[in-house]
Amino acid sequence: MTGPAPFSVPRSLDEAPFLDLFDPGFQSDPEAVIRDLRSQSPVARTVLGATVLTRDGVQQVLRNRSAHSSLPNLVRLQGITEGPLYEMTAASLLAQEGDDHTRLRRLVSRSFTPRAADAHRPFMGRLVDELIASFSDRGRCEFMGEFADHYPVQVIAHLMGVPREDHHLFARWGDSLTHLLSLELSSHQEEVKSAQGQLFAYLSDLVALRRRRPEQDLVSELIVARDGEDKLDDRELMSLLGGLLFAGYDTTRNQLGVAMTIFAKRAAEWEALAARPDLAARAVDEVMRFNGVVSVVPRVATEDLQVGGYAIPAGTLLSLSLAAANRDPSVFTDPDRFDLDAPRPEVPISFGAGPHHCLGANLARAEMQEALPRLARAMPGLRVTERPQWRSPLGGIAGPLRLHLAFDPVPAG
Repeated sequence: MTGPAPFSVPRSLDEAPFLDLFDPGFQSDPEAVIRDLRSQSPVARTVLGATVLTRDGVQQVLRNRSAHSSLPNLVRLQGITEGPLYEMTAASLLAQEGDDHTRLRRLVSRSFTPRAADAHRPFMGRLVDELIASFSDRGRCEFMGEFADHYPVQVIAHLMGVPREDHHLFARWGDSLTHLLSLELSSHQEEVKSAQGQLFAYLSDLVALRRRRPEQDLVSELIVARDGEDKLDDRELMSLLGGLLFAGYDTTRNQLGVAMTIFAKRAAEWEALAARPDLAARAVDEVMRFNGVVSVVPRVATEDLQVGGYAIPAGTLLSLSLAAANRDPSVFTDPDRFDLDAPRPEVPISFGAGPHHCLGANLARAEMQEALPRLARAMPGLRVTERPQWRSPLGGIAGPLRLHLAFDPVPAG
């Protein structure tokens, strides 16, 4: 079923079906619960506000400039109301709205185009091959610790012009800063503050160096980025670089881990990807549609809205279910099936839409497109050997903490 048509007269949110986010049934099988609710209504009521369950509804809210990012609210609710960490969060692209957001995107967007991302593909390919070589002859690996923890953060550090010997520092800071996007920030405040302070001290020195001696790297590009007489000030530059680390590293790392769990259950798809690297782009999109690591995006309605036939009062917290949107049967045929050959007329909405469409989407796609076919060729017969350890559901980003894999080693030569 595709769900009922929107009501001609907006209904009160109180009339929407209720979604109990803490119900064990929802926790154990969220897809089944969402599938049932979506057949009744495009919007569900929750104790926090409302959840939007259709692709059209999610896109509508993401594109509505009256629906603002809730990141500053989330940080304040967890006790961060002032100081460098709050200032970095408030100045980030994820938190900016309106003209301020438009201005920042205009200044930096040329550094994140498909062409800009493609320029780094040779480095990505070499790095993937190097990381695979460290475990390929064993026929087994702990994928997160031996590959995913290293690959995306080294790509980001490379983009910034950070020396190879310092890449491990960015990995450590990235691990801590990812709590900014979670409901666990309050219990990690000191760790996150320390990481932010160390990162900004490092970046401050790097920016000063690049002002004196520019290189072919992202920091140098952003220092000179201009729109007429407008340019980034130091606070904006630091927040943008810090945001790139905490928003870009952890999502890609975990999406790669999730991809391996998906393909380990689908030998035919894994073999097809190994034989046909031209499937890389489709494989990345299908992985993110089927099981994206960011399943929900929160927004706050700053004005009264109408979504899916319901009146949404100003001040309502809207949880936009990317997971539901990416399996909406009105858009995707057989949406609960993972299939690299299925015609998918729409790309997944995992990178968002509208003003806050992920700035690093082209980079993340390029990273995964370079990695997955190489992994498929090097790791035939892929299988999971131990039950994966998964991140806390309060972490904001899903994914395995540990992922033990086995495969059939490819003979040398």
